[in-house]
Amino acid sequence: MSGPWYEETGPTTEEVTHNMLEAFGIPIKKIGKFKKHQVADIIKVVNDVVSVEEKKYNGWGSYRGWATVSPDLIEKISVKLNQLTEARNKINKFIMNSDWVMDMLYRPPTETRPAGRMYKLAESSFYSISSANIPKQYPSEI
Repeated sequence: MSGPWYEETGPTTEEVTHNMLEAFGIPIKKIGKFKKHQVADIIKVVNDVVSVEEKKYNGWGSYRGWATVSPDLIEKISVKLNQLTEARNKINKFIMNSDWVMDMLYRPPTETRPAGRMYKLAESSFYSISSANIPKQYPSEI
């Protein structure tokens, strides 16, 4: 076999993972615009998809073949990340709109139970906004 080098050799799994992380804007040396949990999610999804695809095709083939496979791999990773984001958003929306959370945060004080954690802040905000909107009655108040 004496063909071009890009048909004779192929990328390693480490190279593939590095390429996919860079495709999603995460350089290995410096983590820039992402929050820590986003970076961890992207790294986990990339590693999962790369390992599944490597097992599925028994390696990565040649560099020439890798050039045709990488867009499909990027698409699969994007789909998984979108699914993860949607699931997190649904969970957060459910939790933040639950009666239990609203009770813990905004419960007015009673004889047996203290006020919720955000009650005083909400109360002061309400009174400051409502007092600012009182119409002026005398010329001296203007």
